[in-house]
Amino acid sequence: MDKIKFEELISQALKKIPYHFLNKMGNIAIVSQDEPSEFQKEQLGYSSGGCILGLYEGVPQIKRGYYNRSAPDKITFFQKNIETVAGNNEQKIKEIVEETVWHEIGHHFGLNEDEIRKRIQLKKPFMEKKTINYKDFEQLDLRIAKILKAEEFEGTDKLLVLEIDLGEERRQLIAGIKQEYSPESLIGKKIVVVANLEPKEIKGKMSQGMLLAVDSSQGPVLLVPEGEVPPGSKIK
Repeated sequence: MDKIKFEELISQALKKIPYHFLNKMGNIAIVSQDEPSEFQKEQLGYSSGGCILGLYEGVPQIKRGYYNRSAPDKITFFQKNIETVAGNNEQKIKEIVEETVWHEIGHHFGLNEDEIRKRIQLKKPFMEKKTINYKDFEQLDLRIAKILKAEEFEGTDKLLVLEIDLGEERRQLIAGIKQEYSPESLIGKKIVVVANLEPKEIKGKMSQGMLLAVDSSQGPVLLVPEGEVPPGSKIK
């Protein structure tokens, strides 16, 4: 595998890391080289026959205290070693790169080997989403809705009850955005909703659809149209 393609696999693997991790990774260099230098092997106590797939060099975040390091921390991926372990199978190389990304980022945050292995296992539910085709996408009825009313859902810490205008009808949505948005701040706001989601009963109230939001490190951020569009407008 050529170096450009290998580095693209690293880039793709990094994109699968949850935002709340990536958002805290400042001043860190991601590089690749064929194999570790003798100095790197000596630092880790590896013999000449050792096979290092990746290496984190720096100060783990939990050990920093006052941190004013000007040179970046570094994560290095060793291409030839990874290809050897993978038997030069491209799919296996991709899998090893993804696990090595998680492993070395875990060291950056100061996790031990057991904690890193757990993280690698837990990553799979949000990394292995099924690929859909355009016909599948067309089954989603995404529309613009206007929030007419918003109130707290009694007995809950995160939920709000919203009344929305979808152009031809009004509906009720239950949304877990109470900690980020006050009810009064939502009145009149245009949002994006999945209009053909099966209704669901939540703590005795029906939710007839679902609003869309970005999962950020500060909590959910609502998706809103950039321009003025009427309620019920279809997104495609």
